[in-house]
Amino acid sequence: MKTLYIYGLLAVVSFVFHFVWESSHLSLYGGYEGLSGSVPITLWATLGDVRYTFGAVLLVALFKKSLVWFQSVRITDYAGLFILGIFIAVFVEYKAFVFDRWFYLNTMPIIPGLNVGLSPVLQMALLLPLSVFVVNRYMHRLHACHTTGRSRS
Repeated sequence: MKTLYIYGLLAVVSFVFHFVWESSHLSLYGGYEGLSGSVPITLWATLGDVRYTFGAVLLVALFKKSLVWFQSVRITDYAGLFILGIFIAVFVEYKAFVFDRWFYLNTMPIIPGLNVGLSPVLQMALLLPLSVFVVNRYMHRLHACHTTGRSRS
């Protein structure tokens, strides 16, 4: 149950961060208009971002052999999530180009050599570790409150 709660919290935190980012940088893209149907494109994109966040966290969990590895996260874990976020973003952007999902407008800064937008790379590289950090801090504070509350009884 605790694991389900932690992953639910990760979903909410990740969703909020990515929704704000997606909403703020949507103007850098074109050609996505036909993708959304009756659901706004920012919602679709955000749900995809949350899915990739879960994929990254579960991939690390596989290596660490713990589903809740981010309860005792180290600085190297955040650095690894940052790097993994870059790879995820580049993969998503290349996949979008191959399947003609969207294109960049002239306002999108491009990373030389990779030929992908800076905004989506920064988004995943920053928000992936930030989401884990927020959940980690929340869980530690929650644990501290419960521990403090029990010691007074």
